[in-house]
Amino acid sequence: MGSEDHDDDGSPMDHGACPGVEAMADPSSDTLCWGRLPLCSLDSLEDLARWRDEIIGVHRHMILGAVAAPDAAGCTCKGDGSLISRLVPLDTLEAWLAAGLDRMRKNGELVLDTNPARLAMALTAALEGGSLLARTSRDIARLEAALDLALSHVRSYSAR
Repeated sequence: MGSEDHDDDGSPMDHGACPGVEAMADPSSDTLCWGRLPLCSLDSLEDLARWRDEIIGVHRHMILGAVAAPDAAGCTCKGDGSLISRLVPLDTLEAWLAAGLDRMRKNGELVLDTNPARLAMALTAALEGGSLLARTSRDIARLEAALDLALSHVRSYSAR
C-alpha cells in the first residue's frame, strides 16, 4: 500500500486524517465509486453494512442509467466541511477500509487476531471485481453477491 506508516501487525496506522468520500466515479476508469459515508467513520460492522448499501445504490444508478455519471471525481472533506474534487485511488480506499477495520478490532467488535489489511484487500477486490461484472452484465446482483460474501467473511471475525 505504498509508503504509509503501519502498526506492528501490518495494518495502517490511524493518523486521524481520513477524509469523507462522495460516490461519483467514472465507470470506465480504474477508480471506482464507494458511497457517501465518510470512510473514517467506519467503526462497526453496522457502518460497514451501510457502506455496502450505499455502494450498491450508487452503482445501481450508474449501471442501470438512472443518473448520468459525472466525470471521474471522488470528493474529500476539507477541515471546514467543504468538499474538494479529486480522484481517490483504490490503494487509498483499501487503506481507509483497513483503518476502519483496525478501529473495529481495537474497540472489541472484531477479534484481536483479525488482519485488517487483508480484510480490506478482500473488500476492495470484491468491490472492484463485483463492479466490473455488474457493469459488463448490467446486473447489479453480481456486485451485491461479491460484497455480501466479503462482508460475511469480515463478520466471521466478529468478537460478539
